[in-house]
Amino acid sequence: MKKNFYFLLMAALVCGLSLSFTSCKDDDKDNNGGQSEEQQEQQALEEQDKDNARFALLAQLCDADDIDDNFLAGNFEPTIGVEETEGEPSVRIVSVNSMEAAAARFADLADAEIDENTSEYIWKDEKMGTMTYTKADDGKAWATVAVSIKQVPQLQKIIYRSVDQSDANVSGKFKGRAYYRFGDVVRRKVKNTDEYWVCVRPAFSLEGKGDSHWACVNVLPDKNVYTYSNFFFPTGLGENKEHMQNLAEMIYAILDPDGWTRNIKNYKDDKNMKMFGDFHKENLQYHNANFWSNVSKGWDNKYVPLYPESQNIFEVVFNTSRDGVVDEVLESKNGLKLLYKGYSWKKKGKVIHLWQANYTSGSGVNCNMHQETLTEPSCDLTKKDEWEIDFRKTGGYLDNYCQFFDPNERDQKFRWCVRFSTGKNLATKKWNGNVKEAIPGVDEIYRYYRDADPESGKDLSKDPEVAKPLYLN
Repeated sequence: MKKNFYFLLMAALVCGLSLSFTSCKDDDKDNNGGQSEEQQEQQALEEQDKDNARFALLAQLCDADDIDDNFLAGNFEPTIGVEETEGEPSVRIVSVNSMEAAAARFADLADAEIDENTSEYIWKDEKMGTMTYTKADDGKAWATVAVSIKQVPQLQKIIYRSVDQSDANVSGKFKGRAYYRFGDVVRRKVKNTDEYWVCVRPAFSLEGKGDSHWACVNVLPDKNVYTYSNFFFPTGLGENKEHMQNLAEMIYAILDPDGWTRNIKNYKDDKNMKMFGDFHKENLQYHNANFWSNVSKGWDNKYVPLYPESQNIFEVVFNTSRDGVVDEVLESKNGLKLLYKGYSWKKKGKVIHLWQANYTSGSGVNCNMHQETLTEPSCDLTKKDEWEIDFRKTGGYLDNYCQFFDPNERDQKFRWCVRFSTGKNLATKKWNGNVKEAIPGVDEIYRYYRDADPESGKDLSKDPEVAKPLYLN
């Protein structure tokens, strides 16, 4: 009996420990929602990707410089387009020249698959809110978007409209010439960092464009750098496919003015052949081969005094020479590789992902750098401990970042981290965005109407001029 008692006691103890152990495992599962470690890691990665998309959307609605890491808890003022009524930010006008362009702008904004035939589309995000796109049928707009996003509480509606559709305020409603043209460059100082911003879509009265758009690819300020050990990755870059495409097309036009112009003429009757988004091909004379040749010479001949030696516009904007850009875009056909959004990280394996858009000049209507390829290159940092990967300066600084794409450094393709801003958002002090004035607070590095054609820049009240060849010093 004594022997049996000890046997039963031991059995009870073993059973109790077993139940206790099972209960702990069950508690762990409950604490993790029944997910394995791998499932949790994947969910975290997906949430990072969503946050990058959320940031990208917010950066198109608001001034990206105002948005920080805690943006989901923030409250931001809308800057997209212009106010329909001055002093009332709830309704914003985005000037576009066609129904197709209106649908494309919203598709880029919301990462939606819609086109000019879409009558309605509802975008939803559980952490931000909703946007409801509706195709208009009243002749007063192409489309409207009802906005309810808690991070931008002032914004209620976006209207996509051409200058001909309403007497109301539209972003392109001005006469004459604007202060800036394609390819103009300004410098903005952020702490100890010199950012060079190039105009990739100027205000232009004949196209109904009343604001300027700028790109920066030469450097990342501290705000846009995520540091881990000896690695420096891009973050908070946002996403603007419209102006990534414009940047690529502009560079092609500067490098090959005759080829760009010839391509436009060859496909002038094909609506699928785009000229800077929705610019009318009938206005080619104002941005013809003469204009781009003038810009090209201006970039070559304008030198910025820097230590240890002066650099021309190609060098300050792209961190490489004209020949370096020509080799990537024209000769090697590697194309213009732009890194956007930021990074996402599967931390368990230290695998980090980036977003890359590659623009090349394809065939037919995909010429002039309209062939877009989107990829997500990745790198396992566990195999890179001896390296320093640094995306703070890209372009010609290949040693900084090429090992991310190839451990043997055989990948010698240039990449650039890209950010975008409007002229108004570049201003370092309050400004109404007058298209006939210089952006306050930035240094004027190269300007077409100052350095290439000062005669045409004397009177901005005149209609845009037909571009003629200029002899630049």
